[in-house]
Amino acid sequence: MKHINVHCIAVIGAGFIGRAVIRNLLSQGYEIRVLDRHACPDEFAQKTTWVTGNFHDKNALDEVLQSASVAYHLVSSTVPGDQHVDVAMELNENVVGALRFVDACLLAGVKRIVFASSASVYGLQHKLPIIESAGTNPISAHGIHKLTIEKYLLLAQHLHGIEVRIARIANPYGPEQSVMGRQGFIAIAIGSILSGTPLSLRDKGRSIRDFIYIDDLAEVLGLCGTLDDLPSIINIGSGKGYSLRDVVNLMEQLIGRQIVTVSTESRVVDIPISVLDIGLAQSVMSFNPTTLLWDGLGKTLLHHGIHLDEQ
Repeated sequence: MKHINVHCIAVIGAGFIGRAVIRNLLSQGYEIRVLDRHACPDEFAQKTTWVTGNFHDKNALDEVLQSASVAYHLVSSTVPGDQHVDVAMELNENVVGALRFVDACLLAGVKRIVFASSASVYGLQHKLPIIESAGTNPISAHGIHKLTIEKYLLLAQHLHGIEVRIARIANPYGPEQSVMGRQGFIAIAIGSILSGTPLSLRDKGRSIRDFIYIDDLAEVLGLCGTLDDLPSIINIGSGKGYSLRDVVNLMEQLIGRQIVTVSTESRVVDIPISVLDIGLAQSVMSFNPTTLLWDGLGKTLLHHGIHLDEQ
């Protein structure tokens, strides 16, 4: 593969993952340009070139991609648990939007694209942990959108020579993830603790997930954009599986009190077990997530002002 001199990096989407990636890249001295629908927070003022605008605004997209050699696509309007979506609208929002993003990257001379995909592209799997070459059979609109974008990115790489790095991400969590949203079991659980409302546990919490702390995720995503000679598709997770009931038990131990839960039935879009094989990331990027779930949960609870039991 050719060497890319990375100096200026564009980040499209400054949400939970985007902000962490920006911090990581800034700490390494890169020039960062950002496009997000929200105004620049004080933390990044004077440190980034920040364009406030819509992902679908061609002028805003062209502006943020100026002089960038690497571009991160970190936006999505759906989450894995979405069961009822406006298919046509979401296809336009996610897939068509991604195609326009690729065209803008090619026009701007961007050399490498990093795309935040999802473990949801794998769907139901019988062999675990899941390796990158496993079949892709998503069972949610979110997974289908992510997989479709992956295919178009790989096509652009084949046709135009632009490098593509597809990060199939497990379940990120940590401080700053919205506790009032519809994504992220740990964030939703903390929201329930704060509001005093029962936490919904589908299928008695037996679903198993691979959780990765946001700082570990930001580190490896930074490597995806700045290292040469990487494969096009890489799993990113902790490589360890915990049931949702396990997570609740750990949180109860940390805060020293019971979390009120209510049992509900699983949904057809719920994957019973999803644990990623991260051997490839460990091999090609020397990636080893350093934050244990216990420690990451503690940091996240403290961030939201929840007292930890001294025991």
